[in-house]
Amino acid sequence: MGVLAAGMLLAAPLAADSLMLTTESYPPFNFETETGELDGISIRVMDALLDVAQVDAEIRLLPWSRAYAEAQSDPGTCVFSTTRTSEREDLFTWVGPLVENQWHAFVLEGSDVDAQSLEDLERYRVGGYRDDAVALFVEGRGIPVDTAPNDRLNARKLAANRIDVWVSGEHLAPWYARQEGIGELRSLFAFNDTVMSLACHPETARAPLDRMQEELDAMRADGRYAAIVEDVLDSNGERND
Repeated sequence: MGVLAAGMLLAAPLAADSLMLTTESYPPFNFETETGELDGISIRVMDALLDVAQVDAEIRLLPWSRAYAEAQSDPGTCVFSTTRTSEREDLFTWVGPLVENQWHAFVLEGSDVDAQSLEDLERYRVGGYRDDAVALFVEGRGIPVDTAPNDRLNARKLAANRIDVWVSGEHLAPWYARQEGIGELRSLFAFNDTVMSLACHPETARAPLDRMQEELDAMRADGRYAAIVEDVLDSNGERND
């Protein structure tokens, strides 16, 4: 399975079925490698969907807030991997799920933080990612969150004792902890099971999205999807991207 270069045009040009796709750095689902290519579970799945559906697309790696805003404002623009929530359901047309993502409250391995639920976090300094669904969910439960412009910075904040607890995805936080060399993380508890999908402006042409959804369903049924997940986690989980 090949990976996609940032800004690369995919498949045969089809003006009526063209998409602008935006994404963020959110490993292991989507991230940029040292050579400037885009890789990750969602990237590889998207590559396959666009190829089979014969959709022409450009993928741009952007800060999350900008990527999300463009999909809300520009017909023909989609953003991934986007957590599908009830608040967002009617804002987009969806293709998914691309990945599953369980949310956890993490601490450093040697931490003496004692918490079993979100309510227990009220007495601790909690770090999250600005405008991310995880941080918004925690804030919505009345827990103040010290948000960073990207989630990788929370690894540094945790190591520097600027936060006590880091709320993030089950794969993302350990990945960034390895990249930053801060040591092992320990999950205090999991607090939500979510799916992440392709979220498209509601005025985006439906036909190419339907073809992509049909292929995604087929990939999940015949084992190709599971093979991509296993390959990405095995090949990239311990390396620097």
